[in-house]
Amino acid sequence: MKKQSASLIAKLLNKNSQPGQGSGKELNTTEEIIMRDVHELVPNPKNEKYSLDNIEELAMMIQLTHNIEPIILKTMEDGRFMITSGHRRRLAQLYRLEQGLIDNPMVPTITREIINDFEDAITDDEMETLNIVFPNKGQRRNLTPSQEADEIALIKPIIKKLYDYQKAAGNIDGKFRPYFANILGISETSLQRKEAIRKVSEEVKVEIDSGNITATAAAELASMDKEEQNLVIEAIKDRGEEVTVQAVKEEKKKIVVPKNDPIPVVKESPTECELEDEGQTKLFDQT
Repeated sequence: MKKQSASLIAKLLNKNSQPGQGSGKELNTTEEIIMRDVHELVPNPKNEKYSLDNIEELAMMIQLTHNIEPIILKTMEDGRFMITSGHRRRLAQLYRLEQGLIDNPMVPTITREIINDFEDAITDDEMETLNIVFPNKGQRRNLTPSQEADEIALIKPIIKKLYDYQKAAGNIDGKFRPYFANILGISETSLQRKEAIRKVSEEVKVEIDSGNITATAAAELASMDKEEQNLVIEAIKDRGEEVTVQAVKEEKKKIVVPKNDPIPVVKESPTECELEDEGQTKLFDQT
């Protein structure tokens, strides 16, 4: 029985994080650091959710230490350079310029192309997504629960491709869900709760992101229609209660109509024809 392992993901990320990794090139222990104008660096839209807060603190730290780590770039088709690692450093440098702390816009950069040894399984764009998401794992505390749920949905199909690739090669066995949870470093139960957040209404997501509803309560709501979810939350809050799992369960009993319950049919008064068919004599005939 083969043991499920996320080691492949770790190897992929580690290989792309090593210096001197160029496509078709041997590993070099040094990389050329080039000073480039921070205004010319293109932000990567895939990284816009990660830790773009507290920029002022980072800017002041750089100002005190006079040290800024090189920003990692990739070459775009039009010749410009897009950031793959270092978005907060870019914003910190722009902040220093705006505040008049410095007048030199140049920052150290390293150009490093993404390596994809599994082109048969995933695309280069998908490999880039993994290399952006996982290094930011330690900064996920800055994501809201709904943003984290979106992140999981983003990488899930990519990880599924790698899982299928490994399984076809006989490297792993078992089901995908525990494999995926293992890669994320969370339990299957936690994974289920996080994924459930994408099934709730926008109003409920606001409550979750605000900390008013837990992921467990959200998972309980996810099985309901979005309109019913809002009714449950509104009813609980109107009573001045906290939105707990138990409160949601109790309120669901009042709102949700069981799908299998027969709908009562109200029969109208019988017509004259129906009465005649039953052999009954109409009153006016008797008269």
